Amino acid sequence: MSNTDTRSTASTNSRGTGTGSDGANGGGGALSAVSTKAADAYQAARDRTSAAYSAARERAGSVGQRTAESIDAAPMAAVVGGLALGAIAGALLPKSEREGQLLGTAGRRLTDTARQAVQAARDASKEQIDGFTDRAVGALKSSADAVADSVHNR
Repeated sequence: MSNTDTRSTASTNSRGTGTGSDGANGGGGALSAVSTKAADAYQAARDRTSAAYSAARERAGSVGQRTAESIDAAPMAAVVGGLALGAIAGALLPKSEREGQLLGTAGRRLTDTARQAVQAARDASKEQIDGFTDRAVGALKSSADAVADSVHNR
């Protein structure tokens, strides 16, 4: 843009809508009012943003403090929670070849041991249920016999 263009633009801007250089129709006043409104809107937005930022920082600080207090109050719960999160993350991540090489046999042994423990628990519970069922049936027979004897004796 040349100097002539710059002066021409500045001259047009100072006149506002071109109604005269003295702004008799309020061209300069309208520009001033718009400028003031824009500055006010900017300041209001800046104040709201600053307040939101301060509130977020305060909340983040209080969350951190509460978390630290919770860990101090129940460290075992924090450890268990951390282990659970780690197990979930580990389950979601794919296994690498190196993991398969290093942990494959240990993982198979652990799986086999867990299966054996589950089977042993099933067998033990089945035996207990069978024993309970036998005792319950025996108790019912005894009760029925007692009721029958009571009815016959009357």
